[in-house]
Amino acid sequence: MNAFLMSAAVRRVTVWTVTVALLLPTLVACTTMPGALGDNDARIDGIVVDGSRLAQAGEAGLASVTTRDGTRQEAAAGMVLRPGDRLDTGPRAHAVVRYGSGNEVLMRPNSGGRFGSLTEFVGEVFVKVKGIFSVDTTFVKAGARGTAYLVRTYAGGTTSVVVVEGTVDVGSTTGAWPTVPIEAGTMTLAHPRGPRPVQADVNELARTREWVERVEQLAPPPAGVSKAAIVGAIAIGAAIAAILAGRNKTTPSRGDAASPNPTPSTGTQDGRPSPAYPSR
Repeated sequence: MNAFLMSAAVRRVTVWTVTVALLLPTLVACTTMPGALGDNDARIDGIVVDGSRLAQAGEAGLASVTTRDGTRQEAAAGMVLRPGDRLDTGPRAHAVVRYGSGNEVLMRPNSGGRFGSLTEFVGEVFVKVKGIFSVDTTFVKAGARGTAYLVRTYAGGTTSVVVVEGTVDVGSTTGAWPTVPIEAGTMTLAHPRGPRPVQADVNELARTREWVERVEQLAPPPAGVSKAAIVGAIAIGAAIAAILAGRNKTTPSRGDAASPNPTPSTGTQDGRPSPAYPSR
């Protein structure tokens, strides 16, 4: 009898051990779900191809990740970016990256930067910040707390910053000029000159709203993201709409002189037009 009971106990222990072994990968995976990301860790939640569809599983050649130790691999939805990792998008890929802190980064094609905050950045990126965050290019740093803004780089190091919500402090990475706060509805160009805020171009704001809404609809928040985060995404479109509505009521009678666009030119190294600084 005792031998029978012992044999049954051994069988139960064996079954329990095998069950735990089979479930262990799932349990480990659960620790890397959205809520388990560290505040400084980020995850690629979606890669949008040609601005019209989500990348398919295993679709290669769209974007790449270079880890802190120099290892390069194909980027894919679900991949976690640790501080020091770099993400680069190809000519067809838009990337949606979300942090454990709630910050979100939308990168356009031919853009790249190193994560933690976004450093060594080139290209074009829209940032929605819940905590402290900064986008640093070669010569310009744009830091904020709880805001939304667009950063674009040009050949030669000039950077434009367009603020949609809140305030962004635009400074020099080399100390060439003092930091200047840029308010919602305004933009600035920086380097080699210091920032000179002017009204944001209405076409730029409308274009940004359309892009953000379209990409986020294609790459919706994953399971586990709070309703507050979804509402925050919708609020960006509302903030831009409010700026545009207010601008329409106060449009200058002699054209849009307060809304400078970068002046196109040819022959730039990265294919982007060289901007012209606004005149005062």
